[in-house]
Amino acid sequence: LISWMSVMFSCGLLRTSYLTPHYLNGKGLKEDQHCSNTVTRNQCLYGKGRSYRGTVSRSSNGRRCLSWSKARKSWLSTENHNYCRNPNNNLKPWCYVRKGDRIVREFCDIPKCKICIFSPVCFCRSAQRMNKIVGGSFIPIESHPWIAAIYQRKFLCGGSLISPNWVLTAAHCFVDGNKTRLQDLSVYLGKTEIKETDPEREQVFTVEKLIIHHKYNEQNFNNDMALLKISNKKGQGAFKTDSVRTVCLPPLKTYLPPGFPCSIAGFGKERFGFSSYSNRLKKANVNLLSSTDCKRDESYKALLTDNMICAASPDWSEDACKGDSGGPLVCEVSGRMFLFGVVSWGDGCASENKPGVYTKVTNYNNWIAKETGLTEYTKGLMYPQK
Repeated sequence: LISWMSVMFSCGLLRTSYLTPHYLNGKGLKEDQHCSNTVTRNQCLYGKGRSYRGTVSRSSNGRRCLSWSKARKSWLSTENHNYCRNPNNNLKPWCYVRKGDRIVREFCDIPKCKICIFSPVCFCRSAQRMNKIVGGSFIPIESHPWIAAIYQRKFLCGGSLISPNWVLTAAHCFVDGNKTRLQDLSVYLGKTEIKETDPEREQVFTVEKLIIHHKYNEQNFNNDMALLKISNKKGQGAFKTDSVRTVCLPPLKTYLPPGFPCSIAGFGKERFGFSSYSNRLKKANVNLLSSTDCKRDESYKALLTDNMICAASPDWSEDACKGDSGGPLVCEVSGRMFLFGVVSWGDGCASENKPGVYTKVTNYNNWIAKETGLTEYTKGLMYPQK
């Protein structure tokens, strides 16, 4: 696996003029808010505030700080001012104040630094290819770090991390729809094996909000899409690591030609009729199909809508299966992975002339933006410009 910096260079530098910065403070990730480029770590509290060089000059109790020179503590600070500082590696910046006839130390309230996270930052494929669900091969999560494992007490469905706080998945995963008990749901990112825990790679989240597409049709799976808003115990979203990254969204109404190579990944059953899910993450390679090819089987004609796309491996040996639902169909365009489909339905698994059917993500950019506020993400600014 390669580092984040080498990933950036292998795909070309990110065009920061296209990126909307988001920030992380004590309350977690906030969407669509900007960090000031003029604010640096020496103007706010970072860590213990050893580097703080701001101008706060009152203690937490509201007392005016004394000049460091007047307090006769020149061995701590030679600066001739009364601003809060942390010259002795204390818990946080402090200053001397007059309390009655005594001079004492009191801590200062310094605003915490806002850590800028420039978004949308999405995954760029490593130059190292994985070898060639049903069929396919086992892979580490680092090759598809946007994959989410959704649990409802036990493993339920897959999903895709589209921003630090939002996971895109399938509506049919939630049989109770909007009445689903959120306290029963949890989301794991960075997970390679269902039955094992790896604290160094995994991040765990509760679900704050479940949004089922308002036009989801349980009969034919039209508009089979749902959103999960996630947060950890500190109320924060996902942190970027080698095993946790967001996947890019392509622009609205972007289409790829039939035969275009894509991939699917998940923890679903390895054969139709199997009683258990795959313990390890698996990936399969598939090609997009034309609408005509997708409708060759009579049972598909009545169900397919313009909100669906089909994909299958050329020899019908690889496919999504039960448990892969909600997971990603991703396609590589100019070295970057884009989310074009959400695993929805199929007749069996890896059956000839019965391809996997996916919700067409590029029909839903506006809906995603409306429900989440992720206007920059849904513009598809990382997609190659014509």
